[in-house]
Amino acid sequence: MHFAWSDALVLFFYFGIVLYSGYKSGRKSSESKEFFLANRSLSWVPLSLSIVATETSALTFLSVPGIAYSGNFTFLQVVFGYILGRTVVALFLIPLTYHHNFLSVYEWVGTRFGRRSQKTMSGLFSVTRILGDGVRLYASTLPVAMLLELGLPKILPYSFTQYSIGVWTLIIVTLITVLYTMQGGFRSVVWVDTLQYFVYVFGGVFALVLLYQSSPEPLTILSSAWEENKLKVLEWENSSATYFMPWAVLGGALLSLGTHGADQMFIQRSLAARNVKDAQKAMISSGIAVFFQMILFLAIGTFLFYKFNGQTIAQDKVFSKFLIEEVPAPFLGLLLSGILASTMSTLSSSINSLSLTAKADFGWNLGGQKLSSLFFGILLFFSSFFFFSLPENYTKGLLELGLKISSFTVGSMVAVFLTEVIPFLRKRITVSDLGLALSLAGSILVTGIFGTVKNYNFTVLVPLGMILFWTLALIAGFIFPSRKQ
Repeated sequence: MHFAWSDALVLFFYFGIVLYSGYKSGRKSSESKEFFLANRSLSWVPLSLSIVATETSALTFLSVPGIAYSGNFTFLQVVFGYILGRTVVALFLIPLTYHHNFLSVYEWVGTRFGRRSQKTMSGLFSVTRILGDGVRLYASTLPVAMLLELGLPKILPYSFTQYSIGVWTLIIVTLITVLYTMQGGFRSVVWVDTLQYFVYVFGGVFALVLLYQSSPEPLTILSSAWEENKLKVLEWENSSATYFMPWAVLGGALLSLGTHGADQMFIQRSLAARNVKDAQKAMISSGIAVFFQMILFLAIGTFLFYKFNGQTIAQDKVFSKFLIEEVPAPFLGLLLSGILASTMSTLSSSINSLSLTAKADFGWNLGGQKLSSLFFGILLFFSSFFFFSLPENYTKGLLELGLKISSFTVGSMVAVFLTEVIPFLRKRITVSDLGLALSLAGSILVTGIFGTVKNYNFTVLVPLGMILFWTLALIAGFIFPSRKQ
């Protein structure tokens, strides 16, 4: 382990830059449109990078290389689906909500069906965010704690446990994120996200260059990788493969359609664009940026395979092993900054989106916009801290559940918006406000049961949620018919 004082200084410098960027990019305004949507004045480029940074967690940064390490590049087929799903969102769902001057995307649901449905959608989003991002934040502190547990004793005369390091990492990350989110609102969230995107991408590029230069014959490695199908992208033949072409693309498209079409955290970036065309460009280009980002992470995994060839290493720990053993100071501090950047961008977006939906959908002021951000930052902290108190055998299962929470809800939630887009459904689903709220809650409950009891993955859960909602909404239309013309 090469962790030194220079790495610690890099981390402190990074935190300082983040706080300064949040302060400078924010504008002091009490208006909701400025605090939550940056007064709809943002360009599509930072919005696109903000979308990518928000959906990229520390788990993505550290785990995706393991996919190529143990397999090949066929995971990119899922990313093809991401681009397809976001294109559908951009062309059909964004115009549905952008032109109505909404703060929250769920205000459209209230206008179309009623306040009860709006609150149900917003409440489901809030619960999903608090639970899912609480687990994700907890999981993001684990690799940092593992790395610092070995490195801190080299610069400090004390020994630390992974638990204590993890808790302090959680406290520091939450505190800094809450500070810049309160200071500048959504404008600072987007611009700091953009900064953090470049930080962790640069960290990934540095790791790849280091692997390339440390290889005795890098061109021979690339040739061997090609011959051994380690660079294979399309899987047409083996239908039982993890990423079989039709199901991988369809699963990625449906998941992206659900998350980026019905999740306030992502749609908020579209609503903050200067115009609907910029909103569409931000959404589609974010999928393309994710594609190139995944190529970078998968390429790291390929070189790791040949570097540790013959060793038995768990795929989700191989990149961490490389960081611990091979990266010299102060560049380890840079890579740790990249890991923390991917965590903080997700956390800041959750805080701002939860504050927005509380105000716009429920009418809760919570002491003002800044105090509301503080409240949800503390709530997310305790949601994450809860998992530190559980035994390790429980947290393994909870991590998997946390990552699947979005699959439980996004299928049913995006189906509500697609009801307006698809003419066949728009004519036949004429359900009342109460009926739609019950249909939504029922479909998510059944989807969650299938996800936990039957352990279905997202390629099944997302379309299942959509079909369940439409089925229940059609039935509810007879029991609770709409009185609207």
